[in-house]
Parts: sequence; C-alpha cells; structure tokens
Amino acid sequence: MKSVRIRRINLQQKEININDEFISSLVEEGQPVILENTENLDMTENWTVEKLCEKMKDCNLSIHKGGNLTLDFRTKNFEYANKYPAADFLCEVASGKVRYLRSTGARRKDLPDFEKDYPTLSSDLNLFKPERTHSQILRISPKDLEIWLHYDTLDNFLTQTVGEKEVLLFNPKDAANLYLDGDKSECIGLISNLKENLERFPKLFQTTAFREVLKPGDVLFIPALWFHCTKANNFSVSINTFFKSLPDKMYGKDLYGNRDPLPVEDAAKHLQKAIIALKQLPPTYQHFYFHKLGISAACLSDNNNSK
Repeated sequence: MKSVRIRRINLQQKEININDEFISSLVEEGQPVILENTENLDMTENWTVEKLCEKMKDCNLSIHKGGNLTLDFRTKNFEYANKYPAADFLCEVASGKVRYLRSTGARRKDLPDFEKDYPTLSSDLNLFKPERTHSQILRISPKDLEIWLHYDTLDNFLTQTVGEKEVLLFNPKDAANLYLDGDKSECIGLISNLKENLERFPKLFQTTAFREVLKPGDVLFIPALWFHCTKANNFSVSINTFFKSLPDKMYGKDLYGNRDPLPVEDAAKHLQKAIIALKQLPPTYQHFYFHKLGISAACLSDNNNSK
C-alpha cells in the first residue's frame, strides 16, 4: 500500500475567501484537501467536557453504545440508544467508554441541521455552509474510537473542532481493491490494525492511502465517493457538512448522504433485468455473455452455487 499525505491549504497565507466559487473549484478538482488556519473553528477552550455539559444540558441524544472501540457497521458490534441525556453521554465518553454521537434530526424523518439542532454550540462557530447544503452532523467520540471504511455520495466538509483525528482516504478508483460489501468495506480497523488487514486482504497492497491527522480548526474536504475512515486520537468533536454538487433531479430523499444517485438506481434495475434474462441460458453461455457484456462475475454467484 502506497501512503501519501493529504494536501494542505493555508487560508491565511493564500488569502482565500471560502465562497461557493472556491468550493466549486474543490469539487471540480475532486481531490481531498485540508484547509488550515481557519477562523473561529478551534473550540479546544470553549468546548471542554464541562462546558459542553452546560451548553447541551437540555439535549437528549441518539447514540451508538458498544464494547469495542473499532466500530463495524456490517456486523453491528454496537447498539443504538435513544433519548440519552447529553451530560451522561459526555461523562461516559470522557471516561473512555464506547459511546459515539452521530447526530440525527430533531424528528426521525428530519435531516440533521447542526445550526438549528444545537444553537448553543453553532453560535460559537463560523462554519463553511455551501449554498446547496444537504445536512450538518455533530460527531462526538472518545479517544481511540475508529469508524468503519465507507463512502458517501455527497461532497463533505469535515470540520475538526476539538481533539485530533487521524483520517485515511482512498480514491474511488481503488474500489476494486477495497473488498466492498455495499457501501462499506470488509476491511475493519484499517488505521489501528493495518498490518492485520494487509495480511487478510492482499489487494490492499495495490491501493494508495491518503492520510493525515486533523488538528482543531482543520477542515477536510472529502469528495463524493472517496472511501474514508477515521480514528480519534483523543476526545473528539467534529461537524460534517454534506452538500450537493449534482443537479437536484439526480438525488432522491436521503437522510444520511449515502443514497446512490437516481440514475445509478435506475441502471441497477436494468442490470438486474439483464442478469435475469441471461440466467435463462446454460452456464457456459452465461459466463461467456456476462464476460462479453462486461457484467461483474459477482453477478454469477447464485448460479455458481447451483452448479
């Protein structure tokens, strides 16, 4: 596995204004970038655990609870807990218990909106908010908590406000070597257990990992479809800002920022019809025409099991 550092842009040195034109240039370039020397985004002093308890004293949260600091969405090695008092959650996080907040909307079907959902926090910040913002999510995690490798279908600013967070990203072109199961990867704990993953998943050697440690005040631009996982180096608070860059007609209703664009969903339906049609043929014909039409061999798995 080749490892490269993520490019950094010093906003003060470059005298860059964060506006929609600049954001569009990042989207067009399609590469991860860290924006540093931002204004009023380092909350190390303002958001201590004690101060957060006071600011969030009236909040009840929906959180992840588990026993393993390496969270795995595929095996669900955690459970969800609703209406969790924020003060209890924060004290448990500070003590190192496996608790994780990925904020949700005020109501179940609402998109997360950090500014509206947490006004006592959002008033402290000067967050980047693109014109076509989809949602803003508050994330709080304990030291050493690692999130699974996945991709989102929306572009994303990850703003690190408290603590340091290690990030690992892969270009969408590496998808074939990341052992995908839907939009998640079978590779778990890539940051903390890289050696074990390389032994178990040898195709990882063919990938290029983009990595860096985010410091308070850093903002990471994660382009849509880029695979990423994170690990908190200490008590960590961050905010995700998901935003749209495709035409609105390409998007369906999506609470989490990972629903495939509608043309992809339509294509998948047509592909399924093609697979059903081809499976009317004998196995030899199936293999030949699947290959000729460029359809993944994975589509033959059901048929292979019946041989």
